[in-house]
Amino acid sequence: MIGGAKRCLSLPHQKSMHKLNRKLLTTLGLGWLGFCLVGSAIAVALPPTSITILIDRSFCPQDKWQAIASTYNDLYQQHQNRDLQIKEVIVFGDLGQEILSGVPSPDTIRSLNTYGRSNQERQKQLQNSYPQAKLLSCQTT
Repeated sequence: MIGGAKRCLSLPHQKSMHKLNRKLLTTLGLGWLGFCLVGSAIAVALPPTSITILIDRSFCPQDKWQAIASTYNDLYQQHQNRDLQIKEVIVFGDLGQEILSGVPSPDTIRSLNTYGRSNQERQKQLQNSYPQAKLLSCQTT
């Protein structure tokens, strides 16, 4: 009888613990749901900055070209981390311009050959066409 009395006494305690557990899980679940919704809203409302990169391919000494490649590498890493979106990469020089397909790797940029003279007119045209563009040039390093 003592054992039976113990069971009767503990039964209301188990029901209240069950209700507390259920409330705790509901609160945690709703909290995580709210957290996910707010995170998604921020991701949609504040997408990463989107840029075009203009690379002046005119003749450049090797040490300065490596500095340009290093700057591009930094931008590329930000793109990989989704802190920045590289829309396109345009290389230009005195013989013309080329929009590179996709987002080239830093090794691709590092291995580009530089030649000719800087074409300031083409540079200004590109900067006017792409006002948010980041210019990488030997003339500005």
